[in-house]
Amino acid sequence: MGGLQSSGTRRISVPNDDTSGVIKVSDSVVQRLKGGAEVKETQSASPPVIQPQSNVEPVTSLFPPSYYGGGTHKTSLEMRQDKEEALRENDQYWEKRLKTMEENHMMMNRRMEEEYRKAAKEVEELFSRLPAKREQPPCANAGQSVKSCYQKNPGAILKCAKEVEAFAACVDMKRINRLDSRQ
Repeated sequence: MGGLQSSGTRRISVPNDDTSGVIKVSDSVVQRLKGGAEVKETQSASPPVIQPQSNVEPVTSLFPPSYYGGGTHKTSLEMRQDKEEALRENDQYWEKRLKTMEENHMMMNRRMEEEYRKAAKEVEELFSRLPAKREQPPCANAGQSVKSCYQKNPGAILKCAKEVEAFAACVDMKRINRLDSRQ
């Protein structure tokens, strides 16, 4: 089923009997266009017969004529002008949109710079409150004694309870002093 393909090609020819808008050319002109020899002088001497449009009977077609664009015919010049106008409008639209986007970008840039400056100022203020690097951290001696005790007694950390207690008391005292100095 469906295994056989058709062996020949098929052709359909549809004659165009619509002669409106067709220019009739004599046989001698056709021969000259083809580059062949001139047809007898007697035939070319007689003027070609041109029938006026009013004598031509309208050809009836099975299909009604259809036109694109609502039945209005435009010349190629009008179509080109319409296309150019559409392109100009499109260019204007994108130029306007690009300008708007650039303005928004500039506004966002300004806002980001302001926020950056504010953040940098806040960070500078925070770091200005910190003690200088030359100062030792509070309770450095007590912390050092806890560290050395832990190193001496790696398996028995409870033996360092006195040192840890002294370090915690020192830290509490420094915290209280700092809070009192802020008020």
